[in-house]
Amino acid sequence: MRTRIALVAIVSIALITVTLLSQLVSVQPARAANATPRTSAVRASHAQLTSDITPTPKSAPPSTVSPVTLHLGMALLVGKPAGTKEVAPVVPPAPADTVTPAQRAAWERVAMCEEGGNWSADGPRFSGGLGITRANWAIYGGLQYASEGALATPDQQIMVAERIQSYAPDQSGCRGW
Repeated sequence: MRTRIALVAIVSIALITVTLLSQLVSVQPARAANATPRTSAVRASHAQLTSDITPTPKSAPPSTVSPVTLHLGMALLVGKPAGTKEVAPVVPPAPADTVTPAQRAAWERVAMCEEGGNWSADGPRFSGGLGITRANWAIYGGLQYASEGALATPDQQIMVAERIQSYAPDQSGCRGW
């Protein structure tokens, strides 16, 4: 029973598709022949705008398809609701780099003690020049920059470190932070 229902639906859709496409092919050359080369683009855009707003009168010959019907048919074929417009996805802005030169210098000393100044150090538990654990990297927002500290820039690592510890590291940089 389900197979019959699916078959009827598929045949119906195929029939509608073939009908709409054949009518589209026959309507387009007629429009092009009626317009002069200079004004064809203006007339076509005006006709499209007015046809989207006003329906075709009932006295139209049965062999032509109204643009509204064509628009709705194509919308059904594409799978989008009629009248919708495609919109580009919204990309959130990248976080601003707020690291000052003084902060950078202080955290450079920590990086020298933690990972020998290697900002892309990658160990089994700690990652990046400041030796941030992967768990803390995720908890304190590091994933907005990179999947782990070793893949982030030094400034991004510093911004995450300052979320972990709000006060500046000690002057020698080697005290556990």
